[in-house]
Amino acid sequence: MTRKPASVRRQDLVEAGLRVIAREGMHGATVRAIVAEAGVPLATFHYVFASRDEMIGEAYAYLAEVPGTGAALPEDSTVEDVVRASFQRWFERFLEHPEYELAIMEIMAYCSRTPSLAHLPGKVQEHYLAAVSELLEHVRGQLGVTAPAMPTRDAASLVLHATDGLTYAWLRTRDSAAALRWIDGVVPMLAAAVGDER
Repeated sequence: MTRKPASVRRQDLVEAGLRVIAREGMHGATVRAIVAEAGVPLATFHYVFASRDEMIGEAYAYLAEVPGTGAALPEDSTVEDVVRASFQRWFERFLEHPEYELAIMEIMAYCSRTPSLAHLPGKVQEHYLAAVSELLEHVRGQLGVTAPAMPTRDAASLVLHATDGLTYAWLRTRDSAAALRWIDGVVPMLAAAVGDER
């Protein structure tokens, strides 16, 4: 049997921890519950993590990864086309693992109340802003937007507020049809924030 490297074990445990947190909340995410979910001995956890809080911090960072794009856009794309397609792709990815959003909420609340982890929510938000800002700059460059409607960071913040709102609404209602209608409604606002092609 092939022995997994520590980096793979860490990721396995992080993913198992996220499943437990999403299902049972932070109170149920004991080290024993996490290793049971991962199907590994208790010793494995203590080999790769110094503590549960270290794993929680890594799980938060794992969830904070924002897929970017360096792909060229079709020549006839408009800002609104790109914003709509990007928002719909994000929503499709969200629907693949909506439980991760529940885990994010649990972890954020826990970190905010834990002195050693209290810095993480702000750090993760900065990471999101930087990633979305980079994506917006890419889109503006590809589409030739020379007079953006608002600074990139402000537009990125608006995008994050929109995705947060949709996330929370869907988790409360589980109404995907309503979410798609909401996307149709919000796209013109977000496209206006990105700016017009020149």
